[in-house]
Amino acid sequence: MFTEATNIPVTRDQVKNRLARIRENAEIEEAVPVVIENEFIFDIPAAPENTFVGFNTLFWDLETTALNGMMGRILACAFADSFGQTDSVRYDDFDGKNAIDDGPIVRAIKKRLESADVWVTWNGRLFDVPMLNARLAKAGEPPLRTDIKHIDLMYYARGRFMRIGSSKLENVSKFVNSPNRKTPLDWAVWQLAMVGDKDAMDLVVEHAVADVLVTRDVFSVLKDHIRIVHR
Repeated sequence: MFTEATNIPVTRDQVKNRLARIRENAEIEEAVPVVIENEFIFDIPAAPENTFVGFNTLFWDLETTALNGMMGRILACAFADSFGQTDSVRYDDFDGKNAIDDGPIVRAIKKRLESADVWVTWNGRLFDVPMLNARLAKAGEPPLRTDIKHIDLMYYARGRFMRIGSSKLENVSKFVNSPNRKTPLDWAVWQLAMVGDKDAMDLVVEHAVADVLVTRDVFSVLKDHIRIVHR
């Protein structure tokens, strides 16, 4: 009858199998009725009012003694959230095995970074992340997790997104007239910080904090070009 009405060929076995499935589904529905009063079990709890439930975005920047993990170590790392609240960790806040052991600070940085949902850096993919991974390896620690979303803003200031004419954060911040600006540091300050001078370390940390605030300022301009956030 179905074939005659629709001109679609259907075999006897196909009809029998279809009827069997219909009867089976009907028996299941009769055996397990929907209990309305128990539907609350499947409800997703509403977020508390006046509570931020978006991505935990972390702007961050490393300060190091050199540009590679073989000769360099971590002096400090500064962080800023989306609201501009900053904090930092510094080498002289930790007790290592010796004067060049940065194991304690790299572990603290790793823990802080892995509490975030999204990282925003400037040249973080080519420097900060691999540099930190190198020092983590030196400390006998696993590398940073690779499932955290990472926005490296440097790539949005050049190429097909914008052609500002420079990949340096300082120049881009001047171009967009950011409220915060990078702080200049004399090479002697870096050398003093390397040997544990507290005043020099204060300046290095101040420099790092300024960097993440400038990165946050620049993000407010460049974010319009971001279409996909990669891990």
